[in-house]
Amino acid sequence: MQIIRADSYQSWLYESKGTLVAVDPWLNKKQEFPLFSWLLYRESGEDSYLIKNNLISRVTHIVITAHFSDHLDLNSLKLFKKNIPIYTTKEASKVLSKNGFINVSIVNVDSKYQLGEFQLEPKLAGKPYHKTSFAYVISHNLTRVFHEPHIVNSNHILKNINAAILTVDRVRVLGLVEVSMSMNKASSRSKEMDASYILPTGISPSSTKGLIAWILSINEHALNLSGDLLACRKMGDSLTL
Repeated sequence: MQIIRADSYQSWLYESKGTLVAVDPWLNKKQEFPLFSWLLYRESGEDSYLIKNNLISRVTHIVITAHFSDHLDLNSLKLFKKNIPIYTTKEASKVLSKNGFINVSIVNVDSKYQLGEFQLEPKLAGKPYHKTSFAYVISHNLTRVFHEPHIVNSNHILKNINAAILTVDRVRVLGLVEVSMSMNKASSRSKEMDASYILPTGISPSSTKGLIAWILSINEHALNLSGDLLACRKMGDSLTL
């Protein structure tokens, strides 16, 4: 299994023997809140991995972990065929179906889905995302990777995880509601899961702009600090397990 950081924010790719799974793909230069970009937007400083390497047509499956615009970017998804298999939430499925995608599956927590060479197991997200998003384990043979785009559910810690894709930049709304974990919390959770690697996701949240960004309290972790056991820090970095 090869894990690839697909952009400078939170998109990921999994590849093995002709199967290429894209998670929350962001392919255009600007990711923005639908119709009201002044509320929330983020600009990319470089082309995504799929664009740069002309790999869009090779993607075999897509996973959309939430219906929020930074996970479900319609302008990016329009670059894929309408019949590509997509695994997502109920709310996201409504948006996708409305925009012509015809092969959309609503996932259930703890169910298993075969995505070519990979097996996908959606898991319950941590609060406040437990009803709007999902975490997951994606496995290939005996290798298991856990991905939580926001907050790990501390009541459902998994074991025997080889690598954990976790947030490491703490973000709180109005200084109260945590929506992204700190490096210390991510490290603690990864140890509980027996993970050998942490792959930081949702990185550099201060790059997100707009009115909503003003109510966010951000404490970013410097990814270039020595001694941190972090993998795939930059777009295009990969880890083979």
